[in-house]
Amino acid sequence: MEMVETMANVRAAAQAKAGRPGVLFVLNDVPKGMDDEFTRWYHQEHLTERLALPGFRRARRYRSVDGQPNYMVVYDCDTLETLASPPYLDRLAHPSPWTQKIMPHFLNMERSACSETWAAGVGMGGAAMVTHCKPIHGREEDARRFIREELGPRLMQNSSIVRIALWETDAGVTGKPSAERKMRPGKDTIADWVLFIECTDVGQVALALHTHVLAGEGARTGLLLGSWLRYQLIYERHAAVAGPA
Repeated sequence: MEMVETMANVRAAAQAKAGRPGVLFVLNDVPKGMDDEFTRWYHQEHLTERLALPGFRRARRYRSVDGQPNYMVVYDCDTLETLASPPYLDRLAHPSPWTQKIMPHFLNMERSACSETWAAGVGMGGAAMVTHCKPIHGREEDARRFIREELGPRLMQNSSIVRIALWETDAGVTGKPSAERKMRPGKDTIADWVLFIECTDVGQVALALHTHVLAGEGARTGLLLGSWLRYQLIYERHAAVAGPA
């Protein structure tokens, strides 16, 4: 019986991800003295390369308000499959000379290819609270229901919160080997789930999370909440839209 329920949960998760928007979520630091070149590389080359690929729609860069990793970039994609597509994998396999110079300096790297399986609210905030979380094994649907029906609606009552999204990482897509990955020192970490809370005031969001999420609630909700990171938006770019032929 337990195996049947487990397989049902796996199928439900696959169905939840199918056709959903894709998100590439990256956190990292760079050594002292590298920030200027790191930023120029992102703005003058890297984002241009990524947003020229089929299925990449938007990129946003953030800087930490009060912790590490210091930098975050979020790529919005058509679907999760964009991040396993031949054009993207080919780009990863053939990094530019500038990328080859920058990648060995990535520190504290976290990289996750995700599906956005739920969202509430509309628009984009100038700041974001990143909440790492994970479901208790076998209780994924309970955790999703808690976010969708309890935690999300409570948080959306806060006037500073613009939008909340649940991103669920696909380990298979995330873990695909690449030339870029081999150039980075250490081992990339991978998120389980991420609650991405877009807002106008990260202080108010932190207070709301403390108010609405009680210690030990995982036993009831099926959701285990981890670190909370606060970021300020510093740059946004959309993919170019092709004009009429």
